[in-house]
Amino acid sequence: MDTSDRQAISGLFDKLAEVERQAPARDAEAERFIGDAITRQPGAPYYMAQTVVVQEHALNAAQAQIAQLEAELAEARQGPQGGGGFLSGLFGGGAAPRRAAPARQPMPQGAPGGFLSGAAQTAMGVAGGMLIANAVSDMFAGEAHAEEMPPEEEPDFGMDDFGDEEW
Repeated sequence: MDTSDRQAISGLFDKLAEVERQAPARDAEAERFIGDAITRQPGAPYYMAQTVVVQEHALNAAQAQIAQLEAELAEARQGPQGGGGFLSGLFGGGAAPRRAAPARQPMPQGAPGGFLSGAAQTAMGVAGGMLIANAVSDMFAGEAHAEEMPPEEEPDFGMDDFGDEEW
C-alpha cells in the first residue's frame, strides 16, 4: 500500500464516519443480512471499498463535465461576445469563444499490486455484472409483457386528388 492507497481509503472512511454521525438508525435486519454476507465473503469489504473509490472518482468527473457543459450552454445563450454581425465569426471577426475548463483529475494510481491498482478492474467487474443482470432481467420482463403492435397506417398525402392520370 502506498500513500495514494492510504489517502483513498482514509478519505472513504472519513466520509463514512460523517454519514454514520448524521444518519438515522440502521435497519437491524439489513445489518444482520449484510453481516452474514460478509461472514461468507470476508474479502467483500475490500472490493466494496475499491468500487466506492472508483465510483466516487467517476461521479466527480461527471460533475465536472456537467459544469463545463452548463457553462458552455450559458455562454451560447448569451450569444457571441465582441463586435461584428452573426457572420463575423466566419471571417475571423468577433471574440473567440471561451470554454470552461474544470480540472479533470486522472484516477489515482497506486503501486503495482496495491489497493488502487485493482480498483478500476474491481469496479468494472461489479458494474459489468450489474449491467448483465439488468439486461437479462429486462429481456425476460420484455418477453412477459410483449404485445403485438398494431399495423402502421400509411400516411395520406392527398394523392387521391390527382386521379389515375399519368404525368
